[in-house]
Amino acid sequence: MTGSESADLKSLDVGWVSKVVRALLIEGGRDIVVEDRARQDLVAIPFDVAAAEDGLLPVFLVAGEALWRDVSGRGFELELKRDLGALFSWRVEAIRAEAFSAVLLSVMEAIAQVARPDGVMVVDLARVFDEATARTEARRALA
Repeated sequence: MTGSESADLKSLDVGWVSKVVRALLIEGGRDIVVEDRARQDLVAIPFDVAAAEDGLLPVFLVAGEALWRDVSGRGFELELKRDLGALFSWRVEAIRAEAFSAVLLSVMEAIAQVARPDGVMVVDLARVFDEATARTEARRALA
């Protein structure tokens, strides 16, 4: 992101984003599931943990940001901090975006892309990120 693009971004309240994502997950009515490879089982993650700044929110945001960059040509900025006490060892420190709706819509799309009848498959968010990033890079290579 260029300096001028970065200047156009607004700081969002991470706590508010977390609360809204939690409400969306609850409203969606599907379990949020991660794979426990050791037990070869799927484990449901409580909505509070899934939407927490030190829970799965970083994973949802990174996938959503890749989708937003793919469709708009501009991403938003995420500041993640290493936190060994966090669920996946990362915590969301800051979110800067053109608008709250850009973040929310992109996270909603990421969730929709990994939702199955048995739940929202967190592991599949990596695929969403990879595919969106590949499309973005392919367009850059053609430009």
